[in-house]
Parts: sequence; C-alpha cells; structure tokens
Amino acid sequence: MIGFLGFLPEITKATEYWVGGEKGWTLDVDYQAWANGKTFKVGDKLVFKYNKDSHNVFKVNQTSFQNCIVPPPSQGLTSGHDVITLASPGKHWYICGVPTHCSDHSQKLVITVEGGAPAPAPAPVPAMEYWVGGNKGWTIDVDYQAWAKGKNFKVGDTLVFKYTKGHDNVFKVNQTSFKDCIVPSSGGLTSGKDVITLATPGKKWYISGFPSHCSDHNQKLVITVEGGAPAPATPIPAPATPIPAPATPVPTPGPATKDDSNNSYRVTISAYKIFVGGVVLVWTILTLV
Repeated sequence: MIGFLGFLPEITKATEYWVGGEKGWTLDVDYQAWANGKTFKVGDKLVFKYNKDSHNVFKVNQTSFQNCIVPPPSQGLTSGHDVITLASPGKHWYICGVPTHCSDHSQKLVITVEGGAPAPAPAPVPAMEYWVGGNKGWTIDVDYQAWAKGKNFKVGDTLVFKYTKGHDNVFKVNQTSFKDCIVPSSGGLTSGKDVITLATPGKKWYISGFPSHCSDHNQKLVITVEGGAPAPATPIPAPATPIPAPATPVPTPGPATKDDSNNSYRVTISAYKIFVGGVVLVWTILTLV
C-alpha cells in the first residue's frame, strides 16, 4: 500500500501571502525585497492588509506601474483586507492609488506568477481618465507638457479639463493655431468640466481661448494618442472597360441578277449573219437574170 502511494502525484496546496508581512500594505516598504525568493503560483493568494481610510489597491499594467498612473476609482480595492487570487501566470503589477504613495513612497509591488496553462492573449487595457494638470486643473502658468510626459494616451481614453466656469474655456485646434495661439471663432468648451474622449490616434492640440491665457501664460497642451486600426487603403477604381465599336454591317446580298450581255451579243451576230446571207442571195439572183 505504501509503495502504491509513492506513485500518486504530489498535490500542491495554494499559498496565502500577506503582502509586506507584518508591516502590511503601507508607505516606505521595500516590497520587491519582500517578494524576493518567493515562488508565486497560479491559485496562490495575495492579502493586502491596510487602513482603509489611508490606502487602497489597484491592479495595473506595466506602464501604469512604472509611471504611477492611477486607473479610474471604480477599479480600486478599498476594503482594507483585499484578497486577490492569482488566476494566471506572468507578471502582475499593483500600486496604491492615493496621491504620492506610489510615486514618492514606493508603495507598489510587481511579482511573477508561475504555473498554469499558457497565458492567454492580454486583455485590452481599460480606458484611462486623465485630469489635465492633475490637482492644478486647467489654468494659467502650468507646464502641461511636463504633466503629459510619460503618459501613454490611447484611443478610448478621456481628458478631463477642470476649471472655473466663466473664467476659462477649452478649444481643440490644429498645429498652426496651437503654435500661434489662434482662437477659433466657434467650437469652444465652456462647462467648467469638459470631458473629451480620444477617438482617433495622432497629435491632438488644445488651448485656452481666453485673452493672453495661451500666448502669455502657456495654457496649452499637445499630446500624441496611440492605438486604433490603420486607415483602410483607398480602393483604386478599375479602369472602365472600353465599349467595342459596333461592327460594320455586312450588306445582305440580294437575289442574283442574270447577266444577259452574252445573249444580246449572240442575237446581234445571228441577225448580222441573216442580213449578209440575204444580200448574197439577192446578188446571186440578179447575176443569173
């Protein structure tokens, strides 16, 4: 019996990891040092323990992890005791979404999960919501290019321009109007909280249309939007098929016409012979008389 049991496959139990150990999920902890040497497998669990009034947990992608970009609040975990089951192999990234906790206090964790079936194709990255200018919003004397640096804007993301209604506005312009701060005569957004969905890839330019805000106070933003399918090739119309000229009709032959020229000739010869014969006969008779 004991020998038979030796042939049974070993059953590996799932492991529950309390992130950060006794310190839990908080500021100024070296979470990569905590993860070092641990073997995370599909089916294991991560437990994020923290004060729910001070922290939260967001699962993000590599870019958001590196740049501490926080997803929309609806995607965060906020219970103070969040249990995450590792359902797929590969890299997994987590950050705290409270301002400065990730960027200034390194409250972030990346792990590699082993085992399980090959990783499926990556799911589409959820759309991001960017509040232009961060806490400062849309106003004068803010370096918006510094704010945009390092962010990966994609088709489907949204920009939120927050400002005091009646004291500012937003215009989407072209490159020339952006450089020269030329304000369009119409098309401005004036609600005080303008949400713009990035619907197409490429460069996007925005300025404030209030006098001197763009030209003197640099209230302008240019971003590059990634993603989206390439534009379909314009079909080349097939050349027109030349219409063949109608064939020249061949006249239908009429009924054959009988040629009587030979018969006329024969009649003429016969008459001539009769005439000559008559003359000879008369001459002979006169000679005999």
